Amino acid sequence: MKLLTNLLQSTINEGDDLDALPPDVMTEIQKNIRTGAKDVEQRWANALELVHKAYEVSGIERPTPDLKNAWKQYEENLSYAVQQLAKYRGMDGDWRTTSMIFTEASLAPKQKTFRVTYSGPDAGEGSTVSADSIDEVIHELTDTPGGYQAKIHKTAHEAHITFSKWGIKKGGTVTIRRVV
Repeated sequence: MKLLTNLLQSTINEGDDLDALPPDVMTEIQKNIRTGAKDVEQRWANALELVHKAYEVSGIERPTPDLKNAWKQYEENLSYAVQQLAKYRGMDGDWRTTSMIFTEASLAPKQKTFRVTYSGPDAGEGSTVSADSIDEVIHELTDTPGGYQAKIHKTAHEAHITFSKWGIKKGGTVTIRRVV
């Protein structure tokens, strides 16, 4: 028993990080990742599946986020798996099961968010709206029946609108700001 205690003490130094994998184990996991990426008969759904298999083949339990250093190594291995799969199977390979989702999402028109507030009598909290441009929001606000005329002062990131009827300015200003 004393021999085992001495052996353990001699292999674990005081400065060692007990929640990180030793370099030789990391090398083995990355070798398994590389081998898995090269093996085109394997159908990996994504890089995460490859990393999980590499840990399993190495007989290493996957870390949890509370093991900060081991988790960082796990993230590094995930990044390495993406690189290896891209290298051996291409960026549009079948390992990217979600690539079409990302492509479709990137092709969809991006709507912007704007904050619309009113300062003046009966001022409220305002509201948040989605639109393609600030001009679209301005159009929605100024396209009102009732004979009101809108005076618009627009800058790069916001617009101020005042309304008047029969030349008499209605108290208050509508402000439209793009939310970043």
